[in-house]
Amino acid sequence: MRIILSFLCLVLIPGVVAWGAERQPPLQLQDGDRVAFVGSALLEREQVGGYIETMLITAFPDKNVTFRNLAYSGDTVAGDARGLCTGWSTFESADQGFNRLRKITAEVQPTVLIVNYGMNESFAGPAGVEGFIAGYNRMIDMLTSAARGKDGKGSVPRQVVLLSPNYHEDLGRPLPDPTDHNRNLELYSKAIADLAAKRGYVFVHLYTITRDAGRAAPLTSNGIHLTPFGYWRTAIALEKAMGLPTHYWSVSIDAHSGQSQADGTSVSDVKAHTSGLEMECADELLPIPSAPENSPSAAIPEAQRVLKVTGLAPGNYELKAGDQVMAHGTADQWVAGVHISGGPLEKQVEQLRTLVIQKNFDFFNYWRPENDSYILSFRKHEQGKLAVELPEFKPVAKAKEDEIARLRKPVPVKYVLRQVAESH
Repeated sequence: MRIILSFLCLVLIPGVVAWGAERQPPLQLQDGDRVAFVGSALLEREQVGGYIETMLITAFPDKNVTFRNLAYSGDTVAGDARGLCTGWSTFESADQGFNRLRKITAEVQPTVLIVNYGMNESFAGPAGVEGFIAGYNRMIDMLTSAARGKDGKGSVPRQVVLLSPNYHEDLGRPLPDPTDHNRNLELYSKAIADLAAKRGYVFVHLYTITRDAGRAAPLTSNGIHLTPFGYWRTAIALEKAMGLPTHYWSVSIDAHSGQSQADGTSVSDVKAHTSGLEMECADELLPIPSAPENSPSAAIPEAQRVLKVTGLAPGNYELKAGDQVMAHGTADQWVAGVHISGGPLEKQVEQLRTLVIQKNFDFFNYWRPENDSYILSFRKHEQGKLAVELPEFKPVAKAKEDEIARLRKPVPVKYVLRQVAESH
């Protein structure tokens, strides 16, 4: 894109790299892909806001891609957190939890894996790296094998993306000083990068991405766990790190001739004159979702869509899409370029993100209901009969995916720029 803010240059650093290696290929999603998120808290909590998944969906509007979140808070490459509760204070073994992940992966049969481990393991320090990588190799071997399905006829995932753990922010005392922990996180990130290079996988240096993105404003609530704003900013940073097309456009129009230049959108039906203009834009991608409520304004990039208009008579102008005012400025300001916000497309992407959240909740209820001790484990004599209802969540999730598919492609928008009286 031609419009690049200095702010974005600071925080959206290239991330699909390994130490000392050439830049790796970008993430490419194909029609029919099934993407599975696997990892611990960072990816499990992502489904609550859906910003990363929404970013990936909207980056490929012409591709029918589905997503399943198989992450589990507190998990490790050994599957430690995935075991069912078997008593008041006992749980299944790590191997049993590992096999639960194997089973759901075989059912989902992902063609693309996005995997994030290393945060929990990093607390073991340098002495734990060797065992972590051995466990990671075992985990990946299982995931890629299970993706073939129960009958072994499914295709091996054609792309695997390994995310490093995120940066541990220093939010001040009484929270711990993260200096030593960040040294360990760098060590584990390098080990994951080496693992990705040996296997020919894409590596995303999430540690560096979140460290740099957090310089404008903190991304976490406690140094480690991302806030809604943190997920939103990280999703924007991952867009560039994964080599995805950006959700930005710019349009320049001459009000005398009606001639236009556009990047990221197609302009048609231009009717221009010195007192304003009309045009229709068919965007390539939906805009990124609006920042979460109460986000720090200084850390929000503004130039998603910028319209420049030359040749206007002196005065004040407002831009509308339907009944909604999207921008206003003087003739000189329109020459320089005015940021457009709101409108039908921001409403559309928010509807899509809401469906992503709801779909993930339905699938979550299918494969790991919150009261699983009563339905699937040691107290199933009380409510085990409800287990037959769990598969009913799958068609509900599928129905939402059908609606997501309809919403992922931007609808054309008609814009009207008109001169208005100066406000007092």
